[in-house]
Amino acid sequence: MSEFPKTTASKKAKLSDVARLANVSASTVSRVLNQPQIVRPEIRERVQNAIVMLDYSPDRMAKALSSGKSHTIGTVVPTIGGSAIFSDGVEALQDELETRGYSLLVSSSQYDLEREFQQIKTLLDYGAAGLVLVGDTFSSDALRLIKKFGIPTVTTYTNKSRHGIPAIGIDNRLAAQNLTRLLLSLGHKKFGIIANIALQNDRSQARVDGVRDALAEAGVPLPISNVVEVKLPTIENGRRGLAGLLELVAVPTAIVCTTDALALGVMSEARRRGLHIPDDMSVVGFDDIDVAAETDPALTTVKNPAAEIGRIAAEYLSRAMDGHTIPLETELPARLSVRSSTGVAPADRSSAEVSPLE
Repeated sequence: MSEFPKTTASKKAKLSDVARLANVSASTVSRVLNQPQIVRPEIRERVQNAIVMLDYSPDRMAKALSSGKSHTIGTVVPTIGGSAIFSDGVEALQDELETRGYSLLVSSSQYDLEREFQQIKTLLDYGAAGLVLVGDTFSSDALRLIKKFGIPTVTTYTNKSRHGIPAIGIDNRLAAQNLTRLLLSLGHKKFGIIANIALQNDRSQARVDGVRDALAEAGVPLPISNVVEVKLPTIENGRRGLAGLLELVAVPTAIVCTTDALALGVMSEARRRGLHIPDDMSVVGFDDIDVAAETDPALTTVKNPAAEIGRIAAEYLSRAMDGHTIPLETELPARLSVRSSTGVAPADRSSAEVSPLE
């Protein structure tokens, strides 16, 4: 089994180095860091430029670790309030960490890589002894910072990382292949995809790739026009995505959404337009959030084991902080939850037969 190699932090710049480069006193640098509003803008800018040039970070983490008082883990997730999956995972992570004597600091990046980098930096500056991240797409600055600090780090909701970070999650591509094969087995030949890949999202991109794999394997075409890219996985974006697909000459009979929230939006928009699921079209999602089983019809989707991911992440970090190696790849099962939003492919219909939204 592959193991996570131990790393060592490189030499860090000191506050005095920043002061020397900016040609100010050390106390001025301290004020810029802690009370920037009281420092003249031109001096503040000079100090901030020196901080960037030297890649300086305050010594809060070093002090905490040397004193043996750092029992804090930091996590950055794409969203909390907008995704039951991430909130479930964070709750499980926090519960397991608490049993091991650690507290958790949580931040949300809103799928913004620069914002994620700044949050990672803040968590490290304030003494986080370990990090839990999401996915495998990070800015080069974030990767450099993680390597520099050398603290135990895991990433989640993906089963492997290109960056040598221990990963815990499902095989998103394979899960999407299996979901698509289900639809193919029901006779569907015209597919549409609504995917939150307009921002960099490696999990959703892997799901889109999985759909393409299964369709190519079956010899079923997927025109570029049948893939709707959205930024955020929201119900409203699901509604808009379906509205776009309904304008196609050949309306898809199977709609694959990369999250359940997008699928719920599709089903809502379909009802508004007088379409019946699964009689007129089948709809599938991804994640299996609690509400997926309670919709009418209930949503066919892929189970993403968020709570198990959170618990394993806590266990791995605890082991790593005790000096043990941890696996580089941990793949969890992605089970299909087949429900009534999927059915046998209907007869061909065109966009002219779909009722316009009033």
